[in-house]
Amino acid sequence: MKRFAGALAVAAVLLAEACEIFEDGTPTQIFFEMEGEAGLRAKVIYSRDFVAGIDEMGVTHVQVFSSDTVLHTLPFDTTMNIAAEQQWFVQAETLAGDTLAVTVTVDVDDRNLVSRFGGIFPNEPFRYVYVYNQVLTDNVDVTF
Repeated sequence: MKRFAGALAVAAVLLAEACEIFEDGTPTQIFFEMEGEAGLRAKVIYSRDFVAGIDEMGVTHVQVFSSDTVLHTLPFDTTMNIAAEQQWFVQAETLAGDTLAVTVTVDVDDRNLVSRFGGIFPNEPFRYVYVYNQVLTDNVDVTF
């Protein structure tokens, strides 16, 4: 009887692991959160319609074809569906020469991709590019 129970336990573990193999890891949602001094505003550009690639110098180049621009008041968060495109770009800029001290969080489904604290300065926006199954660098050059 002990052998049967042991074999049953091993079978249950193997079955559970096998089920994970067939789970679809395709990203469906991006969660983006930016915290900072309440009431300050940021211009945020979102896109799912772009191409990105890395050059020989390690710079990620992004060509944005269409985007949405939103003026957000800190703090804010948003969730976007990326199931069809499986990619996402964000650029956050200051307004009127302000400097923003922010904490940024980016999650894909239940996986945390970014948790950063830092500054957004005039002419130095925060940029992040996510493309499913592609490794990109933090050094990002963007063309709109």
